[in-house]
Amino acid sequence: MHFSAKLAGLATLIAISSPVLADHQSDLEQCKFIGEISKADLSIAACDRALNDPKTTGTGRAAAFSNRCGWWWAKKDPDRALSDCNEAIRLDPAYPAAYINRGNAYLNKADPERAFADFNEAVRLDPKNAWAYSGRGNLYKNKGDLNHALADFSESIRLDPNYAMAYFFRGDLYKRKGDFDHALADLNESIRLDPNNTMAYFTRGSVSYITGNNPGALEDFTKSIRLDPENAAAYFNRGVAYFLIGGRIADAEADFRKASELNPKDAYTALWLDLTERRNSVPSHLAQAAKQLDLAGWPAPVIREFLGELSVDQTLAAASDNDPKTRLGQTCEANFYSGEFALLKKERQEALRLLRVAAGDCPRGFIESTAAIAELLVKH
Repeated sequence: MHFSAKLAGLATLIAISSPVLADHQSDLEQCKFIGEISKADLSIAACDRALNDPKTTGTGRAAAFSNRCGWWWAKKDPDRALSDCNEAIRLDPAYPAAYINRGNAYLNKADPERAFADFNEAVRLDPKNAWAYSGRGNLYKNKGDLNHALADFSESIRLDPNYAMAYFFRGDLYKRKGDFDHALADLNESIRLDPNNTMAYFTRGSVSYITGNNPGALEDFTKSIRLDPENAAAYFNRGVAYFLIGGRIADAEADFRKASELNPKDAYTALWLDLTERRNSVPSHLAQAAKQLDLAGWPAPVIREFLGELSVDQTLAAASDNDPKTRLGQTCEANFYSGEFALLKKERQEALRLLRVAAGDCPRGFIESTAAIAELLVKH
């Protein structure tokens, strides 16, 4: 028998004969941060026991603090997370996972600069750490530096081809770049590797209806809702998919109503709920909903147009902005929603004119672009 095999057998005998040691190892294993939020409380308790155990020393102690830090940021408790990660780094300044977890905790506190510094340090300490590249890639993406983000996500996948979230992150990036074929390929792979990733289904559903696959979008949004029944965005997007299919306005209204209950301060949900209510001959609740909305910025002018306070021309004028990208997006939305409002007022020719402008000028990837094209196909 090989010497290592003898040692393994000896270790097994020791573990069997020592329940205390077995419990300690069990706690360390349970403490490991794996990101499944349903296991957070049990794992934090295991970390607590491990840290109170005098056998947890050196790098093992740093790892326990780092793991508990990970669970705290997953539970959206960044202050406790930072306290634990700071202690992990004090105990072992060369422990990469502690920097990754602290970076995520800084993101919880809306401090992207410190987060970026921590992910950079994690990459420096461990250039083969797929999580570090993915974390830094997301920060590049949030900064609008899509090329560096793509490079980091691709490196993360190269290092760990079975890392489902890296495919999700890159797929979401491809979606943002308008490269929907590559987006779908990555999202498909993410779901294959992790069939319980609600955001992967949600994002694939978004790509599906952007590319005209509304049945596929409905299926994915429904799966996303099953996995996360409190996800307002999934109800909203499924409502849009029902709206675009035609003949499912009642289903669309139900989804927009649920999305509004979950997120009553979202102006776009209020607009779509109003559209479906009026199409279903249900009294509008927009005036009541508007009391909870921010009417200082965009799309407040569209809300006010729907309430009869602004004309189409005034809404279009309000869509103007010094930033060309912002102006393009807001003008797209002004044309689409004004076109929908004109349809409700039986002003068919004006509605078609506005919807044609939206269909031609809206950036690809905007819900309003896909919806305008769908409406024109139905109305002609």
